[in-house]
Amino acid sequence: MTTNGMDLAKQQVLDILSRTDAEGETAAPIDEPDYDDTAGPDDEDDVAGVELEAEDGDTGDIRALQRRGRHSITLEEARALQARARVRGQAAGKRRAQVKAKKTGRVQFPPNMVRPGKGAKDLVEKWHRKGEPFVVRQDGHFYSVTEIRCVCEGTAKRAWLRIRAGKYLFFERAVGDDMTFLGTVPGRMTTNLTNLQRPSKNTYNEQDFLIRSITMQEAGLRVRYDPAEIKGIPEIGAAEPVLLGNGWLWDDAGAFLPTEIFHDFSGENLLYRALRRSGVLFFAWDKRGVGGSGTARQVLVDHLRNVPDAKVKTLERTSGGAPVLPVPDGYIFTDNPEHSEYGAFTAMIELQDDVVFPIKPIDLGSGSPMKPVEIGLYVQLSLNGVSFQHEKRLQGST
Repeated sequence: MTTNGMDLAKQQVLDILSRTDAEGETAAPIDEPDYDDTAGPDDEDDVAGVELEAEDGDTGDIRALQRRGRHSITLEEARALQARARVRGQAAGKRRAQVKAKKTGRVQFPPNMVRPGKGAKDLVEKWHRKGEPFVVRQDGHFYSVTEIRCVCEGTAKRAWLRIRAGKYLFFERAVGDDMTFLGTVPGRMTTNLTNLQRPSKNTYNEQDFLIRSITMQEAGLRVRYDPAEIKGIPEIGAAEPVLLGNGWLWDDAGAFLPTEIFHDFSGENLLYRALRRSGVLFFAWDKRGVGGSGTARQVLVDHLRNVPDAKVKTLERTSGGAPVLPVPDGYIFTDNPEHSEYGAFTAMIELQDDVVFPIKPIDLGSGSPMKPVEIGLYVQLSLNGVSFQHEKRLQGST
C-alpha cells in the first residue's frame, strides 16, 4: 500500500470514530482534562475511575468499528487507535500527578499520633477478629444511679446536712445485684437505678461500649428518721415506712423534708445543686489478673457543674441539638470485664471536702421540730455512645 493509501486508511478510521463520538456511541479522548481538584481521602478511587474510563473508551472504539463490519484492521488503522488510546492514558496520568501533588501538600501525621475516631476503629477490628456476627448500635445509652448519704447533724433547733468527702460510684452494680438504701433498708438494683446488665456472666453475648458524651440528673430523695422518735405519732400513720427510708420522696411542701432543700419558686433541688458545685467526675478502669494482681487507671473527666443536667433545655455547651458533655475518644467499658483488655469500668463523683447544707428541722406532728438521721440524695449519670455487641444479644438469646 502506498503512503497515500496508508494515510487514507488511517483517516477513514478517524472519520468513522469522529462520527460515533458526535453521536455519543464512543467517547472522544480529552487532551486537557479539567478535573475539579477538591476530592479528599478518596482521591485514589478517583484515579482508578479515570483509568477504567480510559480502558472502556479504547474498547468502545474497537466495538464501534466491529459494528460497522470492520473485523480486521491494517497497521496504520491500529496506529490511529493507539493515538486515541495515548491521549486517554495521558489524561489518567495527569490525574495521578494531581493526586500525588495534593498529597505531598497535606500535613503528614506522626506515626505515634492517635488519630481521631481510633476508639471506634479499634472496636470494629476487635469484633471483626472474633469471626462471629455482631451489630453496632449508634444510639447506645447506659445509666446508673449512685446514693449520696447526707448525714444530719446539730440539734432540733439548729441543724445541717453533711455530705462527707469521698468517692461515690456509678456502674459498680448491675440489675439484680443486692444493695441497701441509707445503710439500713435492704434493696435490689432495678431498672429504675441502672440498665447495666451482665448476661455475659453466663453467656458469650458480651458487649463493648464506646462512650461519646455524658449527662447527669437528680434521681430522687429518701429520708430516714429515728424510729424511736416517730413511733406513736398519730399524724404519721401509714407514712412511717417512708420516714424510715423505704420510699422515694418529692416533697417541696415540707411535710416530711426540710423546706430548704427545694427552691421556693423554681422547685429546684438545692441539695443537688450544692453537690454539683463541689464535686468532680472521674472514669476508672480496673483490670485484675490472676492472683489479684493487675492495673488500675483513673482519668479526670470534668467538674460536675460542667456536666449538663438532662432536664436543662439550653444548647450552650454543645452544637447539634443535645445538652451533653462530649468526652475524649477511646473511653470504653465492657460488661465482661473478666475477659476484656479494658478491665472493669466505673465512674465516680469525688468530693475532696465535706459539703455542709443548713436546714431547719420540721414538726412531723409531735408538737416540736425533729431533725432526720439522714437524707439520701440519688444522682444518675448517663453515658451516650456506640455499642458493639453479639447478634444473639439483640435476639434475647442466652
